[in-house]
Amino acid sequence: MGKTTINKLLGSFLSLLISGMTISDLSAQERLDTLLNELDRTIHIVDKYTAIKEQRITQLKRRLGNRIDIDQRFLLYKEIFNEYEFFVCDSAYQYSQKTLSLAKKLSNIFWINESNLQISKTLTISGMYPESIKVLDSIDKSTLEEEQLIDYYTSYYHTFNEWGEFAEYSYSSKYKQLGSVYRDSLLSRLRPGTFEHTVEYGWKQVESGEYEKAKEMLLPYLDEVQQDTREYALITSIVGILYWYLGDMEKHKEYLAMSAISDIKATVKENTSIRSLASVLFSENEELKRANNYIKKSLDDANFYNARLRSIQIAKLYPLIENAYQLEREQQQRKLRVLLWVISALSVLLILTTVYIIAQYRKLAKAREQTLAANQKLRENNRALAETNHIKEEYLGRFLSLCSTYIDKMEKHHHTLNVKAKKGSWEELNKILKSSQFLDDELQEFYHNFDTAFLNIFPNFVEQFNALLNDESRILPKRHEKLTTELRIFALIRLGITDSQKIAEFLRYSITTIYNYRSKYRNKSIVSRDEFENEVMKITSY
Repeated sequence: MGKTTINKLLGSFLSLLISGMTISDLSAQERLDTLLNELDRTIHIVDKYTAIKEQRITQLKRRLGNRIDIDQRFLLYKEIFNEYEFFVCDSAYQYSQKTLSLAKKLSNIFWINESNLQISKTLTISGMYPESIKVLDSIDKSTLEEEQLIDYYTSYYHTFNEWGEFAEYSYSSKYKQLGSVYRDSLLSRLRPGTFEHTVEYGWKQVESGEYEKAKEMLLPYLDEVQQDTREYALITSIVGILYWYLGDMEKHKEYLAMSAISDIKATVKENTSIRSLASVLFSENEELKRANNYIKKSLDDANFYNARLRSIQIAKLYPLIENAYQLEREQQQRKLRVLLWVISALSVLLILTTVYIIAQYRKLAKAREQTLAANQKLRENNRALAETNHIKEEYLGRFLSLCSTYIDKMEKHHHTLNVKAKKGSWEELNKILKSSQFLDDELQEFYHNFDTAFLNIFPNFVEQFNALLNDESRILPKRHEKLTTELRIFALIRLGITDSQKIAEFLRYSITTIYNYRSKYRNKSIVSRDEFENEVMKITSY
């Protein structure tokens, strides 16, 4: 079963606990999966139950070291035997011999009979049927009390019945017939409604093929039996066999699982349900891993209990399940190897595809970058072209207007001089010719026109230029000024006039003065000295 399926079923089981539902409320498959999961978990913590059992036995043995009377010692021996009876066969036999030895010393016939019945049970479980019958034959039936008489018939019945299971030829039917006689004697003494009567009579009905009557007797009685006890394991085992006869394999496995869980929790090492469950899972050729785990658990229990017959029975089935499981594992491993090769090939293909896609993406990204760069360059060129056109338009208009104005002024100036010459006012004429006032006025008007035209094109020039300087070096024109001399120098540079000689001629300064101004502001720049004028060229017109 895959991990996903197990997690799903575990989730279903947890939901079942939270909602307060019972296993019977689930579907057949869900009930079986839930029980098998619980059995798996119970096997996983089997050491916990074994430790509790061993601790209980150790405490009983410690009490033997106390000063106790012989009656108490006998009862302690019997109690320890009861703990060992389905836990460790050799130890159970050892303590049954101790009770017999103690009973013989006191010549207590009740205790002698009790001890012989214990010995007979142990010998039957060990498969020593003739020895068990010999012990039972040695008991004087007339000396038995009622409860001992029930044990007496029970021992004869179980011994002959099991002997018949393993005997061959005509001996099998002979022993089973004898067992049937003793079972009838047993049933005549058992009180109806008791656990023993229900189990023995229910089993008789199963063997007789009266399955519906067996169901009517056994199923209602399940609620009367405490779970996680040997008694619950026994009755659920019989119910499981009943459903096998009825052909309901799901319920057959369900009740075997319930029986196996109770066996483990009750620390019953002398068990058959988990072996039967492993066998049926194996026969259906499904859940081979579980079947293998269950048969191993059954073999471990048989070895722990040390009943040679049980080990022999399991040893016949164990190799079959183990080989089937190993074969399934090998098939799964072959499939896994093929799958790994396929996954590896797909992974290589995926890697190659990814590399190709990345390479194509990088080419595309590079092409996109080039396209973006080209578009950016185009936008810059368009902006520069628009700016150039704007500059041309602005200055062409200014140039034409200025030329017209200068022609008018020159015509007026020429008329004034001509009037003075006609009148003979030579002294006034000489004074006008020697004065620089006319040129100074025209120069100031020229600068005003230049500043106005430039700021119309670059309205934020002053702010953007100052942003390139440190705070204490920033230039702030006076209220009646638009541009200062320093700003005009860098305004000309922004217009592309970078030659200091041309700038000096334009502004009527010496070339040394222009050079000093340029050097001064390079040094006061917050950007690299060499990059300062390049940054000035980047000042935008918007």
